[in-house]
Amino acid sequence: MGKAGGILENIKSNQNQKAQKGLFFLIFIPCLLISQALDNDVWFLLNSGRYVLHNGFPVTEPFTVHEGLSFVMQQWLTSSLFWTVYAKLGVFGLFALVMIFYCLIVFILYKISMLVSENNFIVSYGITMLTGALITPFMVTRPYIISTLLIVLEIFCLESYIIRGKKEYLYILPVLSALEINFHAAMWPMLFVILIPYWIDAFKFRFLFIKGQGYPKISFLIVSILMFAAGFANPYGFDAMTYLFKSYGYPEISYMVQEMLPADINVGFGKWIFGTLLAVTLTYILYKKGNTKLRYVLLTLGTAFLALSSMRGFLFFSICGLFPLSYFLREAKIKEKTPSSPKRQVLIRILLIAAVCAALVFGLADKYQKSVRFASKPDGADAVGYLLEHADPDTAVVYTSYDVGGYAEYMGFRCYIDPRAEVFVKNNNGKKDIMREYYDLQRGRIYYQDFLSRYDFTHLLVPKGDVLYTCLPHDAGYKLIYEDADYRLFERLANQS
Repeated sequence: MGKAGGILENIKSNQNQKAQKGLFFLIFIPCLLISQALDNDVWFLLNSGRYVLHNGFPVTEPFTVHEGLSFVMQQWLTSSLFWTVYAKLGVFGLFALVMIFYCLIVFILYKISMLVSENNFIVSYGITMLTGALITPFMVTRPYIISTLLIVLEIFCLESYIIRGKKEYLYILPVLSALEINFHAAMWPMLFVILIPYWIDAFKFRFLFIKGQGYPKISFLIVSILMFAAGFANPYGFDAMTYLFKSYGYPEISYMVQEMLPADINVGFGKWIFGTLLAVTLTYILYKKGNTKLRYVLLTLGTAFLALSSMRGFLFFSICGLFPLSYFLREAKIKEKTPSSPKRQVLIRILLIAAVCAALVFGLADKYQKSVRFASKPDGADAVGYLLEHADPDTAVVYTSYDVGGYAEYMGFRCYIDPRAEVFVKNNNGKKDIMREYYDLQRGRIYYQDFLSRYDFTHLLVPKGDVLYTCLPHDAGYKLIYEDADYRLFERLANQS
């Protein structure tokens, strides 16, 4: 009887593994929620990548009208990758690149969940699907797609070291550090923020209800030191490593970069953030059988704070605060039904795989077409195109708003400002608080003619909502030469100085 029971268990286990393989590819379905793979930031990234590959690493800002700004191209490797792909494969290459990174991120998240849940497939599957859906707004042509992959790889290595007891996984961490400092220096300190909960949990202690697990620390310490040392492996040295601390915490940047604002329950994405946090909290309250570890509590609470502090921080909560649920729910089971006939199971799997493939093909084709349309006609493209026909990029000095500056610079013009917000902060450029100047102009704290007297603009490309959009038509020193539904393009008359 025992032998027969063992055989039945074996068959059942094999059936479960086949079912899991059939369902596995469904975890990539949330990629269909990505609205488009290309983002407005792609233009300054492509411009930067093209510059680096042709001219090397700049130390003064090379694209704007401002002279002598100290400069760290903190995303140089991302920019170079994007430009190389775009130059060879166009929009399709960038679209495919985003999807590849998305799939890698989701796959690693699934492996983390399976590891910490002790191979509870249903729990890991559900949490991975949820996380895959939540991170879709961030899966665009930005360095975040690479930083996200490197962070989840870091977590996988740390968990593998602790759970499997193999310190070889730790040796990967300095490599991740070296990659991150070059792909996205602003996010390099985040690798060490992730380390903090693991360091605290490495000490075995008990204080009231707080308990540290305790695990070997010598290798952990050595690798942490090597990770920091690996940060120097970049073209800008310590300046890149400290880039984050000079780039955030400015109200002017929050004004321009909406995702830097705190989560607001009155807007759609804010509802998403608060809803997710509420669902996670209720799970911990209502599921009485679960328990967790100190590092998971710290990761969840710390990244929840980041999510509430800025909408951008929700990405970190999604990748660091949800997988701990896999451990908390690892004992959760779903009652299995009597399996249907093998032929019926095969048919169901074939139909399921066919439906998934069809959804992916048609869904991704739609997302790709949206990306093509975005790339062929980005924001302000008609106005910039007119400017290109009627002005020489080598001699024109152009005022642009924050959003369209990146595309105008990509087309060869020297502009006043672009979406690289932190570049225009004095703490970074060492010369002038351009971001504050722009902020004050838009808020009416600087009279527009006083502002214009500081620069030698030959052309001014202004969108609706810009203070100059309404002021310049009444200024005899400037001529309106182009107008569409969203932009006005002015030319300075010859007698203006």
